Amino acid sequence: MLYNIFVNGSFSFADGSYFPYLKILFKVVGALFLVSYFIYLIVVREKRPIRQFGYLIKSIFTRRYYILSGVFLLYAIAFFMSAFSTAKVSVYTVGEFAWDSAFAEMDRLLFFGKDAWRFFDWLYQYPAFMMLLNLFYNVWLFAVLGVFAFFCFQLPSRVRSTYLYSWLACWVALGVVCATLFSSAGPAFFSRVHPGLAVEPYQDLMERLRSIDAYLIASDYPFPLWALSMQDWLYNLHVEQGVKAGAGISAMPSMHVSMAVLMALGLTHVQKWIGIIFWLYAFIIYIGSFLLAWHYAVDGIVSFILTLLVWYVVGLFVKDPKRVSPYQ
Repeated sequence: MLYNIFVNGSFSFADGSYFPYLKILFKVVGALFLVSYFIYLIVVREKRPIRQFGYLIKSIFTRRYYILSGVFLLYAIAFFMSAFSTAKVSVYTVGEFAWDSAFAEMDRLLFFGKDAWRFFDWLYQYPAFMMLLNLFYNVWLFAVLGVFAFFCFQLPSRVRSTYLYSWLACWVALGVVCATLFSSAGPAFFSRVHPGLAVEPYQDLMERLRSIDAYLIASDYPFPLWALSMQDWLYNLHVEQGVKAGAGISAMPSMHVSMAVLMALGLTHVQKWIGIIFWLYAFIIYIGSFLLAWHYAVDGIVSFILTLLVWYVVGLFVKDPKRVSPYQ
């Protein structure tokens, strides 16, 4: 199951539930954290690593109320994301992908008369790069859930509250409201949802990606270009009007970019060097969003601006928990 989600990018949960992801997250992240902490104690030459490791286990029990509240938040989010999948499937019903042509034209205005992917055409000459780009794109879901879990289990703070409220606000405001108002499918689905076009504007892009995918497979690279199979899966699910975890076709705005930017914002306030890594990851996600034909370049730009706005507005209303309760 982990391989299918993490590598193949395939989802097989018929009820659209995100609970299986959380089960995997708890097992994988929990185990990695404990092992990594013990290795850290060895590397720094802690005199009594076993005792220090025991203090960590003890702190888990002494802070059990915070941990239980974090678990509650995670499972509440699983319900929220399942509802989001249902709402995302309904985007087409309301908007009918009316904005694709407009966003495609905006891309050309931004990139001097070219489609965004053509501006970075030279990157397609490196199949290994495209493979890694796709890998980073697939890791996104676990990064989003992992960072959300990190803030769930943090002690109350202004940054924690700002991040959690902004996380919810972005999914609702960008992922539902804006996606419905500016309904669009994206380059990978352009010709499928707008049939009968004299010229398919993204045919060259899709042929380029299929060529790279075939090369990766023929050359025994570790992974193929999963974006193509995932896009086919999403379109078939769209035709069937099925609801599963991750279902729904929506380009504007890009939630991949939005969540990547939000993770960078939140973690920058925790540790600057971690924030720098996640800002780099956000840039990689943005580049991948249109090089892999998921989005128009303008989708990520709008997501970046709106996410910054959400973070700022939410921050205006969030107070320091210490001021709210002097007894904490």
